[in-house]
Amino acid sequence: MKTNLLFTFTLGLCLPFVGLAVDPPQVKPLPKPGVRPLPGRGPLPGRFPGQQKPQPVKWGEKQIVVTATIADIKQGPTARSFPPIYNHTLMLKIDVVLRGGLKTGAVVQVHHSARQQNKPVFPKGQVVVALSNARGSYRVDGLEAADAKKIATVKLACELPMGWVAVNGKVTSPWAAQKERAWPKAQKMDAKHICSVTGRPVLMAGSDVAFKVEKVPPAKVIKFTNPDGDGQYKITVSNTTKNPVTIPALRTYGKRILWKESMVVLCQGKPYTVPGSVGLSTPTRPATLKPGQSISTVIHALELTGPRWPRGGYRIEFQFCLGEKSSTQSFYYMSRHHDVIRDSLKKQVN
Repeated sequence: MKTNLLFTFTLGLCLPFVGLAVDPPQVKPLPKPGVRPLPGRGPLPGRFPGQQKPQPVKWGEKQIVVTATIADIKQGPTARSFPPIYNHTLMLKIDVVLRGGLKTGAVVQVHHSARQQNKPVFPKGQVVVALSNARGSYRVDGLEAADAKKIATVKLACELPMGWVAVNGKVTSPWAAQKERAWPKAQKMDAKHICSVTGRPVLMAGSDVAFKVEKVPPAKVIKFTNPDGDGQYKITVSNTTKNPVTIPALRTYGKRILWKESMVVLCQGKPYTVPGSVGLSTPTRPATLKPGQSISTVIHALELTGPRWPRGGYRIEFQFCLGEKSSTQSFYYMSRHHDVIRDSLKKQVN
């Protein structure tokens, strides 16, 4: 009897609270972290390789440009990434050299790599190809079917120094922002092309000149931080012949070599004058090198204003140019370290 009364009493207490019961909170599962690229490799966050439309080839920025026919195609391994990376070895028979040191009639082996959904289909007949020399082998940077109009467009781009552009018949130099300060009006030169903004003539380095770029070792090596140094690069120009060589692209005033007024740096598809360039207010002369002579300077790439500097640790490329000569350098940028260096360089300028 007592047990029944206790049960009835307990049940009576619980019934008023039945309507107040709530469902337990729904806990959403945590998202699984995606695969993050290794430092200095792969795309920046938010960028999906192979998903964007192919960009037009910037022929004027390429080290080697030729017209050729594809004599042979050998398929290599395909990386099972998304999208896949297709690798091919091509044998090119060179028809015409528009830029670079290759020989007409030569047969050259090159590597072609494409990250895209579908297997690449190579054009038949004549093609125009942009190449770069990486560690002793040639890599395809651009390949398109060639017709008379295409060849004429590419030829004009290759007649211009690195960083110059031709749009609707107007030629513009990387010094356009300096306007009248870029080239003295008193100095007239017989040139095929002239900058429509500054009047600066097209000046080339010449085939007898060797152009070399080397990373300057950092004052202090920090593991996993500055394997490519702290942004300084040594530029060397050499006369490889047994005769004196004049270099129209490299200007001098008296005994001074005007490196900052002669060179250009390309980064992320945009040309930059060398930090510290102020223009040429008085007439200058081309540099002349004795047989076997070499001259050099150091340029600090982290002084550039304008590039999108990576966050975290990623790679950025600098292409150092003198006339038609250039060298592309891949630089590992660690923001927590190199941001400090860039800030200190700004303070020195100010």
